[in-house]
Amino acid sequence: MTTENFPLESRQLELGYDNKSIINGLDLKIEANKITVLVGGNGCGKSTLLKSFARLLKPSSGCILLQGEDIHSLAGKEVARKLAILPQGPIAPEGLTVEQLVKQGRYPHQNWLQSWTEDDEHFVAKALSDTHMTEFAARPVESLSGGQRQRAWIAMALAQNTEILLLDEPTTYLDLSHQIEILDLLYELNQKAGTTILMVLHDLNLACRYAHKMIAVKAGAIHCQGAPEDILDTQMVRTVFGMDCYIGRDPLFGTPMCVPHGKGRKLNQTNAIDAIASDTLPNGASFV
Repeated sequence: MTTENFPLESRQLELGYDNKSIINGLDLKIEANKITVLVGGNGCGKSTLLKSFARLLKPSSGCILLQGEDIHSLAGKEVARKLAILPQGPIAPEGLTVEQLVKQGRYPHQNWLQSWTEDDEHFVAKALSDTHMTEFAARPVESLSGGQRQRAWIAMALAQNTEILLLDEPTTYLDLSHQIEILDLLYELNQKAGTTILMVLHDLNLACRYAHKMIAVKAGAIHCQGAPEDILDTQMVRTVFGMDCYIGRDPLFGTPMCVPHGKGRKLNQTNAIDAIASDTLPNGASFV
């Protein structure tokens, strides 16, 4: 494949903090126009890897290529016109309104000759609308609930209108309905605009539903990668997460579904695995 097919790529990437190595000699290619999801246990290197792809962390050796060029050789604004990132736990300055925050996403597209355009206005309004934050535009960011704040930050990333979008656990702080709302939004962005999306998710089942490609990270290395239906099995979950599970199928989408072993109630003493396999609950009700 050509460079255009891999807009983000690492070559012999070495990353670490305080003389502690986290990523060692990593070669990884992120496919264009696809949704790629990084999964793995806490501390395995997922977020560190995402930061390096966004030029927030400089490699100790090796390189990151953005559309074929070393990302650290490019000007900051040039990178920001091609790539946007939503990191974990961002904090807005006190008193900043939602609209003012979202407008920050247009900064890379401005210059000293022309500071604000109709395009800027359009993309800010669209980002607010797409994330259902228009009614909160005048509210200070710190006055919002955790979920609302997360949507405000996602709106800022969308306003940047880049070809590549990186997100570190974008569903953090969101209730279930808003998790699906945000992931549906990202899926539509990928399908309609062809945006290349790389994100970290903790929920394996949601990762399987939305990802074209899933990359399982363990101890700073790629354990396996591929379509979720090709790589997610009990052995992979046991190795990467140290957990026994049952792998079935999502009754709505047919994608892999991970059911962890552990303690809990059994409805009418019926084997829960049999219930999932038949898509029905013990009382005769359907999962759908």
